[in-house]
Amino acid sequence: MSISEEKKEIRKEIKRRRLQLDDEFLAQVDKELPGDIFSLDDDDFKAKLKSAKRIALYRATGGELPCDALAEALMKQGKICCFPRIEGDEMVFCDCDDLSGKCFATGAFGILEPVSAIPAIDPGSIDVVVLPAVAYNEEGTRLGQGRGFYDRFYAGIKGRKPFLLGICYDFQISSGIPVEEHDLTADIVVAIPTAEEDDDEEE
Repeated sequence: MSISEEKKEIRKEIKRRRLQLDDEFLAQVDKELPGDIFSLDDDDFKAKLKSAKRIALYRATGGELPCDALAEALMKQGKICCFPRIEGDEMVFCDCDDLSGKCFATGAFGILEPVSAIPAIDPGSIDVVVLPAVAYNEEGTRLGQGRGFYDRFYAGIKGRKPFLLGICYDFQISSGIPVEEHDLTADIVVAIPTAEEDDDEEE
């Protein structure tokens, strides 16, 4: 099996498991994520987060780990929060001061993204990226959706690179993730326990 085929199979299985997570669980994860992130015992991350002026996040879809509450908590701290918008084959980020309909509309691939009236920002001004993924290995190397948007975006940033904070569910961590040269590696990955893992432990 080729690397491409391996990645396709992993994506299929992870997406299946994500879609099994119910709305109540997703809402609870969203609510608790700010506390999980702000209490991380990692000095480098704490310093990066404290000094960060602009933080990139995403709007979850298809059972992805939601980070709306984290975005709102960061905004309350005075951080500038930006979100991705797909423009052709590229991804740009745009500042949004809230998560309402005036800032977001359903865009490419059915995902909420900043409306076209909001201008793109300089990618080099982003200090921290909250990085979505289909899966990570134990070293933090990321398996994305397969379209390469984040890989190209990160590679295109000139000069100082942002700190990459990976967030995912615990079942998205796997040592069997095939790695290619262009794949991003997060600086730190936070894996959130899931109800299905708890059920497995009880059995």
